[in-house]
This record gives sequence, structure tokens and C-alpha cells, in this order.
Amino acid sequence: MTGQRRTDRGQLPLLGRRTFLRGATVAAAVAAVGVPRPVTAGAAAATDPVLHLTYDEANGATEFLDAAGQRTFGAHVVKNPAERVPGVRGNAFRTDGFSTWATGEFTAPITSQMTVQTWIALESYPSGTEKPYEELSSSSLLHQRSDTAGFDLGINTYGEWWFTATIDGQERTLKAPWLFPLYEWVHVAAVVDGEAGELRLQLDSGAGTREARLEIPVGSTFDQATGAPLVIGKAAEDETMDIFLVNALDAAYDDTKIYAAARDKATLAAEYTAGIEGAGTADEALQVTALRFADDVLRPRFHAMPPANWTNEPHGLVEHGGSFHLFYQRTPNGPFKSQMHWGHMSSADLVTWTNQHDALLPELNDREAQLGAVAGAGLTGQGSKGIWSGDVVSVDGTAYALSTTVNYGGPFDPGVARATSGDPDLATWTKDAAGLFDKTGVNDMRDPYLFADGDTWHMIVGAAVDTGGGLAHYTASSVDGQWTRSQAPFSTVGFGQMDIGSVIWEMPVFEKLGTHDGTDVYVLVANPIGGEVSKLTEPYTRGVYWTGTWDGTQFTPFQAEPKPLDVIHGHLSPAVARGPNGNLVGIGIVDERSSSQMQLDLGWAHTYSLPREWRLLADGTTLGQRALPQLQSLRGTATSDSDILVSGDHRLAAQGNQVEILAQVDPASTGTSYGICVGASPDGQEITRIYYDAGDLVIDKSRSSAGFDNEEAVLLRAPYDEAAFGKPETFHVFVDHSVIDVFVNDAAAFSNRIYPTSTDADGAARSTGILLYSGGGDTLFTSVDVWPLRADGS
Repeated sequence: MTGQRRTDRGQLPLLGRRTFLRGATVAAAVAAVGVPRPVTAGAAAATDPVLHLTYDEANGATEFLDAAGQRTFGAHVVKNPAERVPGVRGNAFRTDGFSTWATGEFTAPITSQMTVQTWIALESYPSGTEKPYEELSSSSLLHQRSDTAGFDLGINTYGEWWFTATIDGQERTLKAPWLFPLYEWVHVAAVVDGEAGELRLQLDSGAGTREARLEIPVGSTFDQATGAPLVIGKAAEDETMDIFLVNALDAAYDDTKIYAAARDKATLAAEYTAGIEGAGTADEALQVTALRFADDVLRPRFHAMPPANWTNEPHGLVEHGGSFHLFYQRTPNGPFKSQMHWGHMSSADLVTWTNQHDALLPELNDREAQLGAVAGAGLTGQGSKGIWSGDVVSVDGTAYALSTTVNYGGPFDPGVARATSGDPDLATWTKDAAGLFDKTGVNDMRDPYLFADGDTWHMIVGAAVDTGGGLAHYTASSVDGQWTRSQAPFSTVGFGQMDIGSVIWEMPVFEKLGTHDGTDVYVLVANPIGGEVSKLTEPYTRGVYWTGTWDGTQFTPFQAEPKPLDVIHGHLSPAVARGPNGNLVGIGIVDERSSSQMQLDLGWAHTYSLPREWRLLADGTTLGQRALPQLQSLRGTATSDSDILVSGDHRLAAQGNQVEILAQVDPASTGTSYGICVGASPDGQEITRIYYDAGDLVIDKSRSSAGFDNEEAVLLRAPYDEAAFGKPETFHVFVDHSVIDVFVNDAAAFSNRIYPTSTDADGAARSTGILLYSGGGDTLFTSVDVWPLRADGS
């Protein structure tokens, strides 16, 4: 097979396609680490590099100087800038995973020997379009190749990596027998040594020096891809999903060099030792610089969200080790959904969040690991197609993460998997060798949620049942024990009566909400999707809930028909935990109402709601929500007004797109409709209206966005339960650029997306006006306070 030429350069080489380092040869190479190996005089000769990129230009510079050849390389950018971050020496080049990389012309007199080397810190493995292992495409750390020549230092979505070089007209591939490290500055080198008759891969990292070798004929020559560009941070062949490039690299690069010589292991190891001494951390290098979103008037600043790229539902909100931890769905490589990870952030107060390393990521299952022959891989049901939502609980100092595992067929597809962590900061996790259970007994399942009742642990999982959406229910004597499916349905009311026409329920939550007339009242939250349920038409995709009683085995709802969690849709899938005051706190997703093109242009997608404190209202059946009191730590100095009699629109002196507004009205002196307007431009071209109107709550987004592809630029109206919430007296509104959170009477709530884009000549937002509104008569606003809000709580 060594005489065959690979026709799909995006494919990961598989057994039977190429000559690989395998079996005893791998073991010999790994065992030889640290043992000097004789090299030829030519390989050991000291030479200068024929290419040297230091990336020491200023942050945002789109050109790179090759210090060796005095050539100019360019940064490919879309909307994100060519960022520079702290490197091993000086600056490093930060690629975003989907739209930035470096490229340039490179030629040098390379014949029988070559060394390609670079410092690199990877935040994540590349994504791809989610295909079975045999069909995987790849990415590249760097490459210069054509159809008949060149080299490629490749990597795939599971961290397998390899060096491909064309030797005397024949492609040879040496595959590393270990996965590529993440979140660490490492030094990698790929060596062609035709004089010694071998290819070599060397990785120097905190784990030491590791080396792999592949024999080639002595006297071989390397076929350089003259005329092809040298590319850093992007695949040799692009893979796209819709309009997104999905197989570029999310990384930081420093000190990239090419030598026309075969550098030896000791020299390379010494360079790593000298360089890592005093080098900055990978966490510093993998930051998103302030430059990336500096001109973004839509990106929220004080809401919890990842540093960049795609996010989806938050889940696994838990207090552990004295801090709160929030886990969430994440694509780290771009603003698209692929190969779902568990992102991780932490907070002392549920308000100010610190980004952490991803907690869980897709891994090879046993069948795929056998194909890849990567040492240490081979668990079952570990989310090779993505690790989806779930829950985290902390018990006696150990945290347990229960996740939805989705694989390319085989066991636990889908299923529930478990991982544990004893770290105070939940930095490292150990996965069970196999999933816990699969969808047996239901048509589909996702998103486990755990709670304890006495000596019994319960797990509910969103499910598709014969009547539509529902739940699967499991019990165990301990979180780390064996889970058994309950024979009785979780609810005494049939799921068919409770459902709203969906196919499946997602992200269930079940907790005690409060006590009424001596009876403990529980709340069940679910998010029905599919079927008749739609994002933009009734019945809407949204969180719904039931309240009722719990007898230790089954839940009995007070009513079969669910209530909406939010008066107006736009927020869903909350994760919950007991907050600083012991009360339930929920944080959900406020998803986009924008196009794929806008998400590509912005470089991020989706945000989370502000933390909401949940409680049982006086009627004993209704869930009430208010802004978490700790959010007051974000406040600056208030601008206050009082006793304003409003007819029509009244513009306040205070303004801003990063503000908190608290307006109180005299309920005995109101028009038929009254409320607050935000995001108003001076010319009135952009404005969002939020008001009560004779029994309904309204948000008018028909003019929220003058220059944005907003798929829901409409007026939304929904019934307001005045009997439970009371006539609106207090409007508590948070504005954070494109997201708003609204609380009425500290009881009713909704969150939504607005996209005011109007800017002045300097790029500053113009749609920052705040107005009071009254229609159908005068309304007396007894007090109005507006606080500017800081993003960091300091």
C-alpha cells in the first residue's frame, strides 16, 4: 500500500492506507525517550533556520515578517482581528478556530533533510462536520503541500496527530502514538532525515520528551511543494458546514521555524527547556484579547457567557469547594454547533464569572480507538459525536457529572455517562469506562437531572415517549451506584396530558420550591421541542413548568397543562442550584434571533440569562422570579427621578446600553398601557418597547434593529397572570447590549434579544436612550432609578 497516493488529503490516514508506526515499533520509540540516538554529521550540524516567524508584531497587525528569509506572511481575517497574545518569547499569534490563520510563500533549498518546528498551545481540537471515524476529515498545525509534494503536520477532532511528507514521489505518514496536549505550551517538531532513513516526530511538553520514528529508504529526498503556500492554523483541505469553516485550529503559535537540516532530539529538547523557563502560561496565550470584540455593540458584557464562539444550554450549576460552577454546551472552535464540549466557568457569587478549561470533550470509543491505535483510548459511550447536556451534583467533596453521550452507533447512542472529580476547582475529571444506560424503554432520551430524597437518589431524563415528550425516571442508592429504571411513571398525570405537542422534552429540572398551607410544593421544569413546537410560532420552544406534590416515588402536578416559565418566550433550559441565600437560582439560555451570516460576522452565538431567584408565590401554585440580589454589586452611581406623570413617551436624561432600570408606578394612577422603552436611537429609528397592556405583557421589537438580520423583529404579546403576579407596579429591566432581562413585581419575568446596531462616526452605540411610556391615559411613575453596570463587579 505504500505506493498508493492518498486522493483525499482531508482524510485521516487509516490502517491499510499508509505505512504507519505501529505495534512494537511504537513501543520501541516510546521506550527510547531520553536515550541519545546517534545521528549523522549532517543532521547534527548547526544551521540557521530557512524560515522563522516570531509573531512579535503589534496586536492586530495582519503581516508577519519571516526573519530568516525577510519574506512577508499575511494573516487571513474575516471579522476577528489578527490577535497577538503573550507568547513563549514576546508575542504569539492567536488563531480563533474558524476565520484566522497565517499564510505566505516559502521556498528553500531542501533536499534530503528538513525540520519543521513550532511552539503551540491548543485550546481545543478542531471540529469537523461530525462524521464516523472512517470518514473523518482533518486539520493541520501547519502545512505546505500540493497533490504531488509537500508536508502536513495534521491533527483530527480527537487529538490524534501525524506527520505526512512526500518522499521520492510517495507519501509517508508517521502517526504519533499519543494524543496532542491541550492548554499547554508544547514544542513540536517533524523531521525528515533521508540520510539516516527515517521520519521523526518529537513532542516536548511538561510530560517530558516523546519521540516516534518511521523508517524510510536511506538516501531518500523530500519533495518540496514549491509554489504552494505555507499555511499555519488551517487544514490542507477545507471542510465547511453551511457557511462555516469547521476544521481550522483554535490555538496560539510562537517561534515557528523550518530548517534545511534534520535536527536531533537533544537539541530540540534543549530548546524546549530553555524556552519554557520563564515563559508565559498557555492560559494567558489562549485568552481572547480585548481587540476581538472592541467594536461589537451587540455582545453582552455582564451576562455569563464563554469568551467567544458558540454556546448553547447551561447545565450542571453546582456549589462545590466554596464556589459556584456552571457547565454549558460549547463549540470552542467557532460560532457553529459541532462536536459539543462541556464548557466550564466558576463564580464566587453567581454574578462575576471566570472562564475555566473545558471539563469534558468528545473522545474515541473502543471501536474507533482500535482503528486509530492511540495508546490509552478506548472507553465506551464517551460521546464521540458530542457530550451533551446533563447535570452535576457535589456529594461529600466529590462532584459527579452526568451527561448525555451521543456516539456514532454502538452502545449508549444516545445514553447517559458519568464522570467524577475530587478537585476543589473541578479542573480534572475521570470518566467511567462505559456509559450507565441507554434509551431502552423510551424512543429517545437526553439531559439527565439528579436530586436526592432521603437515602435514594433520583434521576429524570428528558425523553420521547409514545405520546410525545416525557421523562424517564431512574433511582440508585448512591450517585456512583447502579441506576435502575423505575417501573412507575415519574408523574401521576400522563405525559400525553401534560405535553404541548412536542416530540421530546429537554433539560428537565425538579426541586422543592416552597411550602404552602403546610404542604411542600415541588416544581418540574421541562423544555418541549419538535413536533408542533416551534422557535418562532405558537406553541413556542420555551421553558414550561408544573407545580405539585411529591410522595418520594411520583410527582402529582396541581394541573395537567403547564405554565410558561417566562411570560414571553425567548429564554429556556435553566440550570438551577441553591444560591447564596439558600434559595433556588436559575440561569438559562437566551438564544439568538439572528442569521448564520451574522453569527459568523460576530464570531459568537448565544448568551445566558441573568441569575434569577425562584420562589413560590402566595397562591401556592405559581413560580415567581426576581433578579438575584447580588447583581447589585455591578451598580455604578444611580441617576434618579421621581413623580413623573407620563403621557405618551418621556425620554429620561439617563441613558446606556449596559444599565439596570428600576421604575415604580402608582397602580391607582395608570393608563391602560404603560412601561419602559430601551435601545432608543436619537432619531427613533431603533427602539424596543416593553409594557403592560390591559392584561397582556408586550415587547415590541418591530423597530429594535435598523441594520441587523433579526428573524424576530415583531411585536410579541402574552397573557399576564395578574391574579398571581399582581397589577404591574415595578418594572425591573437590565439592558446588556443585545440582551434584556425583565422582571415585573419581582414575580413575572422574561428575557429576550434585541439588536440595536446604530452607531456614530466613531463606532459608538447611538441606541442608548431610555423612555417611560403611557398610553390610554396618564401614568404616574413614582420613582425611576438607572444604574450603569460594570462587567467585572469591581
